[in-house]
This record gives sequence, C-alpha cells and structure tokens, in this order.
Amino acid sequence: MGMKKTNRTWKSIALIVFITTFVVGCTSGGGEPNSATPNGGGSSDGGSNVNVTGFPIAKSKINMSAFAPQSANIADLNTNWFTKYLEDKTNIHLNWQLVPGEAAALKEKKQLLLASGDYPDIFMSGDLTKEEQLLYGQQGVLLPLNKLIDQYAPNIKKAFKDISYLEKAITAPDGNIYAIPSVNECYHCQFSAKMWVNSKWLQKLGLSAPKTTDDFYNMLKAFKEKDPNGNGKADEIAFTGSPTGWHTDIETFVMNAFVYFNADNNYFVLNGGKLGTSVDQPGFKKGLQYLNKLYSEGLIDKEAFTQKSDALSQKGNSPDTAIAGAIPAGWFGEFTDASPAATRHKDYDPIAPLTGPDGASFTAHYIGIGNSVFAITNKNKNPEAAIRLADYLYSDEGTTLSNFGEENRNWVKADASHKNTRGTAAKFKVKETSYGVGQVQNDHWNQMGPNLRSAEYRETSYAVSQDIYTMDGLEARLYKATKELYEGHQPKEEFPTDIFLTNEQANQVKQLKPIITDYVKQSMLQFIMGAKSIDKDWDAYLKGLKDSGMDQFISIYQDAYNKVYKK
Repeated sequence: MGMKKTNRTWKSIALIVFITTFVVGCTSGGGEPNSATPNGGGSSDGGSNVNVTGFPIAKSKINMSAFAPQSANIADLNTNWFTKYLEDKTNIHLNWQLVPGEAAALKEKKQLLLASGDYPDIFMSGDLTKEEQLLYGQQGVLLPLNKLIDQYAPNIKKAFKDISYLEKAITAPDGNIYAIPSVNECYHCQFSAKMWVNSKWLQKLGLSAPKTTDDFYNMLKAFKEKDPNGNGKADEIAFTGSPTGWHTDIETFVMNAFVYFNADNNYFVLNGGKLGTSVDQPGFKKGLQYLNKLYSEGLIDKEAFTQKSDALSQKGNSPDTAIAGAIPAGWFGEFTDASPAATRHKDYDPIAPLTGPDGASFTAHYIGIGNSVFAITNKNKNPEAAIRLADYLYSDEGTTLSNFGEENRNWVKADASHKNTRGTAAKFKVKETSYGVGQVQNDHWNQMGPNLRSAEYRETSYAVSQDIYTMDGLEARLYKATKELYEGHQPKEEFPTDIFLTNEQANQVKQLKPIITDYVKQSMLQFIMGAKSIDKDWDAYLKGLKDSGMDQFISIYQDAYNKVYKK
C-alpha cells in the first residue's frame, strides 16, 4: 500500500511492502521535443552494438555507471540476484554509484554530482523532481527521451496509452520527457481518506452505518453516551484521529460531505477547466460549522488535532476493551495492531462517504506520478541501450523479478486455487518463506528503479487470501471496500497532482504555498475549536486568505494547466 511507514513490522504482510509506495519547476521552453543526440549518438538503428529488439540488448557487453540509493534492505546491489540476472539478460553491466538511502543525503549527493559534472551515465533511482528534470534537461545534462521511447521502448509507449495521465504528467513545458517514473497505481491508496467505524459498537447499539452527516452525528452521540464497549465506564472516545498519520486527520473525510476537499492537492477544485479553491466556498464554511458542533459537544477527541501517530495507536490498542469509535485512516494499521495474531482490527470497517445537507458526497482522490527515477545523461554513449533497459523494467517480467525476485525461490506460478485482489485467477504467489518487512535480502531490488505496477498488474497478478479479515487478505479487504464504497465519489473534474512549472513559477510557489497552507490549517483549527467565530470572523478569514496570496497561487497553476491540458 502507499501508506506512511508505521512502527510495526510484520512478516506476514511483506507483500504489502512489495506492492506499495504512493504521490512533486524551471524555465519554459517552446517548440517541438528535441532528439537525443549525445556525443553525436542517437542513431535510428540503435548503434552497431545495440539490438533494436530482442535480447541481449547489447551485442557485446556495455558498462554503464548508475546512480542509486543504498537500501538498508538490500545486502549488496553488485551481487544481488536480480542485478546479475539483468546483466545476463541484457549484456549491460551496471557500475553502481551508491549514496545513503536517506532522502536528505540522496538529494544532497545528487545535486553535488549534477553541479560538479561528475554525474553517472544513468540515474537508475534518482528521485528527480520536476524542477531538476527541466533545469538539467534544458542544460543538456539529461537527454530528452521522446524519440528514444518512440523507437525503442514499446512497454513505456503502451503505458502512456493505458494510463491516461502518465505521459502528460512527465512531459515538461518544452515538450520533452527527461525522466521516467516508477509507476505504482495503488487503487485503494487513490481513495485512502477512509473512515473506519467500530462495527461491534454499531451492532450493540442497533445502529446502521451512517449515510448522512446527521446519521454520523447521531452515531457519535450514541458512542459517547451509551457505553457501547459495555464496561460501565464513560471511557469511549467517539471520534479521534491525528494530523501525522496516513489520512488520519479529522477534517478531510467529514469536509467532503460539504465541498470537495483535498489538502494534499492545494485545496484545488476544477470547474469547466477553471481553477479555484474549496476553502473560500460556502460549503467549506458549513463544514467548519458542523465540525465545530461535533467538537463543542465533546464528540471529537480534544487531542485529535495535536497527538502523534503513536498516541493514536495507543488509543486504538487500548488494553481489555476498545475505546475508539470512529477513526479516519488509509488503513486500520494506522490506529490498531495489524500483527497476524491481532483481532481488534476485525471490529472496524470503513463507511461510505457521507452525504451532506446540500447533497454533496465526495471523497478525496489521490492520483499522480510524483518524482521520476530514471534518466539518461549526456555522458552515456549508448542511450538506445539505456532506454531499452528501462523499457525492460517496465515489462511484467522485469517488474515482477525486480520486485519479488527469482521464480520458485521467491514466488511460484499460481494454480487454480489462487485468487487475486479482484477475486479472479492470479498469476503468481509469493512464497511464505520470502522476506518480511525490514529484513535484509539480496534477491531483488525492493522497488528500486523504474517499474510499472499498474492497477491491472497489482490487482490481477499476485495471489491474496480471500478471507478479508486475515492479514493475507488485506489487499482484498481494501480493494473491496474501495470498490463498493468510495469509487465514484471523486469529482468529475480533477486538477492534476503532477504538473510542471516554469522556474519563475516554481520559485513563486515555494514562497506562497507554506504561507497559504499554514493560514488555512490554523484558521480551520481556530474555527473548529471555537477560538474564532464562524459567523463573526468569516469575512476576515476570506480577506486573510486573499492577502496570503491565494489568487496569485491559483493563477500560477491555472497558467501551467492551460499550457498542458488546453492545447
């Protein structure tokens, strides 16, 4: 799953790590995409030493220096089974330039290499921002890949057709593609602002899952006042959360019953191609009034706006009996134990998006590519071979072997009894003896480098248990809940999360975004907790929003959107 990493480690859900990840400008150029002609290369026949199709890629061995992070979970990339398999298959030997895997260290080393000129032939896992792609692409350090993809990369070209947003998301304003992402279309992650409710409590109190905001209010009242855990104590917390977990914030799920609300995408709303914001709309004001009502009546945990994820888990894992009723989260492991022997998570089920008083019933939707990982530099004497290498990693075989390792050692072909996430015939099953979360292994690349885990691949390839209340059935459980409850509640028009900005625009956004985000978040807390009056202070809030630069912020992104999506 595309979840934030928790402090729990479970061998039984190693599969989750293999199939997860989830979801960020730059002078504007013009004209047609450039051809790739490093050192006079880029010949249409792939060069005398490169096979245009088939394997090996290189007729005689090629050496390429490759930048990548040193993963704590991979023993040695040089002796790694998949590294050696890849070399045997392609005839390309990778000379690794490894840097510490921590994000800050990787970023610092990458930028030093690019600035000094001591960069490698390829970035295998470079975490390249859109700003870096455009800056170093237009400097000629990163090669434009358009023609290379068109001539030598059928798997990447197919991905552009199959995933509607992919090509536009990685195409710079000058029309060039400078880097290739690792795609991870996690279906349930796209709808991860879920609300989990204690179904045992509902059953004991004779309540159905709430469908409206009124139902939700009445449910919380019953949770608080009617002793649903049956211990004779008023210890129930009707509604809790945390600002630090994976969609465990109090506001998102509830606010979407009043107005489309997606803080992770700058609170943007799109209507007829015109960009606006949700946080100045009447529905947003009504949502704040509703949340203020819940808070003032003690139905929201007073610590929910400040407590860390560990504190939320302590409440979810309270000894002896459950004390938490409703909890927002991308999955239940954010607030309760998800180890193989744990049982409390079975008491919690997601509910569908609520319908508000004016008929709104949205869910926050998260799709996008994020930073890219693979790029070819102008030092590479064999760019055709390099793009073919990336294209192989985009194949089903390349993706499976790089993420899961060797057939029969780490996984086996599925038999008739094995079902996938959708409940249909699976293609392979990860062996129970495969490595658990956090364990050091040397059989695969542990999601490093470019690969294509499309929704089709993720949902149809590997076998999962069809008992959704076991940890082996977790993916099926999340898929089923998303399909039945959340899909279709996203807005008809969505502003893309992945969009290039010019260098000037990117610098403006860096100044404006923290000011706007901080102002909105602080104002929401003040309105919900009653420090500000929604009736008396609303107009002042709107003025402050304007003064924070929201109009300019929207204008910047509208311009970027128009250049790509209104051609």
